[in-house]
Amino acid sequence: MDAHENTPRIQVLSVSDTGRRRRWTDDEKVRIIKESHLDGMTLAEVARRHEISRSMLYDWRYRYKHGMLGCGAQFMRLVPMENSPSTEGVRPVPASHTPVLTINLGERCRVTIPADFDMDAAARLLNSLMVPR
Repeated sequence: MDAHENTPRIQVLSVSDTGRRRRWTDDEKVRIIKESHLDGMTLAEVARRHEISRSMLYDWRYRYKHGMLGCGAQFMRLVPMENSPSTEGVRPVPASHTPVLTINLGERCRVTIPADFDMDAAARLLNSLMVPR
């Protein structure tokens, strides 16, 4: 009698922690990205150590390189404007009872954000409009 005759032909494997989706803060992502750039470290080793996929780490690195990760709300810096361009042809923003933040992005583009809007989301939106030079 062989040993394999007593074992079932189909073996069911149970998977634990299915559906687990971890949330990483920007600070944690930046720390992992910097670790992946250390001498002697491979991207695969870092991804394996933190139990993330290599493609996710590549995505984080891309976002960090292009200022889309861990950058905060860059658009909120105040810059004094001198000789501002003419506003001819730009429709006025309708009066509102809610305070708004209006950002002119050029002669034909204006973004108006209500004060009660999620400013982190607004920062991500405006940062994504930035064109790398």
